Amino acid sequence: MKTVFTAILLAFLFQNIFSQTYIPTDTATVEIRKQESKLYLNDEKQFYKELSAEYKGGERSLIKKKYEAIDKSFNEDLLKGQYIFDDRFDQIIRNIVTEIKVNNPFIPSDLKFYISKDLTLNATSFGNKKFVIHIGAFYYLQNEDQMAAVISHEIAHLILNHTIKSILFEYNQNKSTDIKDEIAEIKNDKNNQGIKAYNKYKNLLYQDGRLNKKHELEADSLGFEIYNKTKFNKADYINNFRLKEMYDTIRPVGLDIQTYKKVFNLQNQSFNEKWLKKEDFSNYDYKKFHERYNEDSINSHPETVYRIAELKRIFPELIKTEEPRVVTKQFSDLQRIAKYEQTSCLMFQEEYGLGIYFCLLRIQENDDIEYYKVWLGKFFDKIVDARKQYTLNRYLERIDPKNQSESYQQFLSFMWNLNLIEIKNISDYYNKKGSLRAFLVSNLIFQA
Repeated sequence: MKTVFTAILLAFLFQNIFSQTYIPTDTATVEIRKQESKLYLNDEKQFYKELSAEYKGGERSLIKKKYEAIDKSFNEDLLKGQYIFDDRFDQIIRNIVTEIKVNNPFIPSDLKFYISKDLTLNATSFGNKKFVIHIGAFYYLQNEDQMAAVISHEIAHLILNHTIKSILFEYNQNKSTDIKDEIAEIKNDKNNQGIKAYNKYKNLLYQDGRLNKKHELEADSLGFEIYNKTKFNKADYINNFRLKEMYDTIRPVGLDIQTYKKVFNLQNQSFNEKWLKKEDFSNYDYKKFHERYNEDSINSHPETVYRIAELKRIFPELIKTEEPRVVTKQFSDLQRIAKYEQTSCLMFQEEYGLGIYFCLLRIQENDDIEYYKVWLGKFFDKIVDARKQYTLNRYLERIDPKNQSESYQQFLSFMWNLNLIEIKNISDYYNKKGSLRAFLVSNLIFQA
């Protein structure tokens, strides 16, 4: 009977074993990061030589200055641990890039991809054969084909030399005689100087936005031409854009008040209704904060709906809507890893308040509740330290009704209403419960 009971208990535990005992994937030591940093900077020396051969004078100086800033920022992030070095992710990227390059021999052979701890569905081309793919892309994308679509788009940016073209656009804008004359005229005109300066700056922003949108559409088009020569499913090039559109526009339903009462009604600390008290913003005047610029004009990425329509216009074979290709086990495993990396990435980025909100949403959705309760304890532990050191403003936002949903404002009100003792009680409760869960799971596995 004892054996049967143990087997049933083990079966119950194993369905959540991955999440309860999950260890963050990034195990890169300081030495590995230093080594990667050295490789990156050595590659950049060659890149600078190529720039010097191709560009002269002020153009070369500005391009070099911009890339020195990129290199400095990237290298600092790399050494801090912002990038994940895990062969499971690297292998699938290598496989995709190999397929792309075999069928597109004009693509350079020495491309380098880095996996960032950023949780969004995005990727970036630096224009120097270096690319960043956010780990969020592995979570949101549905298969390798869609990842290949993202990579093809970023390679297109490189082939089209968009980064350097944007820098040269800035250079030519700055040296333009017309612009210099206009600025001098504005300075000399004592009447309405502020309005003229504003309008000039606005026009410059719009011009820069139009250029970036042009680049995005060009990369969409060339990206598909690159992608279309491979074995990947044509429809998933468009499906990738549909996912971006969906995750750019949807918002979480928000936290239900009952979730607070369920999670924070503890044995040693009953739930206090005063924690939910929220500042009244019903008379808040939003109009005085109305954005003066047309955000659609300045935004560097065209609306996704328009990008999809343009692709279908240029490539009629994309008009037909198809379901995404079935995901492989290899990519499915990475999706799952990316999901469990979300909390550790928020911890690394010191987004402790957002981490708590994220855990509460997952618990509300009944998604691996025990796993997210463990992380809840870890985030509250950091909030305790921040409160003791009077640095909580660094890790927990203040309420901003102009830019935050009602749900998030309620969450921030709740967090700021808690005193240090109450926060400490929550931290102690979930940290102790988390340790007990881990102990029970590991001991049962050992006995089995």
